[in-house]
Amino acid sequence: MKNTIIGMVIGIVIIVGGYFAYGFIKNIGNINTSSLPKYSVEYDKDANPHKDLKTAMDKAKKSGKNILLIAGGSWCHWCGAMDSFLKEHNDLQNSFYGDFEVVKVYYGNGINKDGQSLLKQLPVLEGTPHFYVLNSDAKLLKSFGTVSIEQGNSYNKKKFFEFIKQHKDIKK
Repeated sequence: MKNTIIGMVIGIVIIVGGYFAYGFIKNIGNINTSSLPKYSVEYDKDANPHKDLKTAMDKAKKSGKNILLIAGGSWCHWCGAMDSFLKEHNDLQNSFYGDFEVVKVYYGNGINKDGQSLLKQLPVLEGTPHFYVLNSDAKLLKSFGTVSIEQGNSYNKKKFFEFIKQHKDIKK
């Protein structure tokens, strides 16, 4: 009985400690990605990314969030790995979509003129996915290749959380 109680206390301490270690996560509950705008979850080569960015800017102004514009595509291994990684780590997915207004822009063969014109206004991609952190006026705050948060054939959860923590509130 004593060992059971000690085990339960240790378990609670670990859970609470984990929460405080990542205390920067907004308490938004579990995000259901099917309720997010299409531009937040899909690299649509037929989309109008200027319109999508404008919508995200309006939302960011109301919410006080930064925008995370992600250049990539369904053809990209690392883009798919990122989506799978986020789904596997609900707390990370909640922070990712809860702390940013996310806009995915298709990059690759068959990119439309709107996508080309938007991405030409930004620094050159270092690979895909490539993150651009923008303020609510779409001013570039940070251009970020994801190689530093990759690990093996996937991503490093701690480094991914650190990226979010460092970039969700930066302002210029």
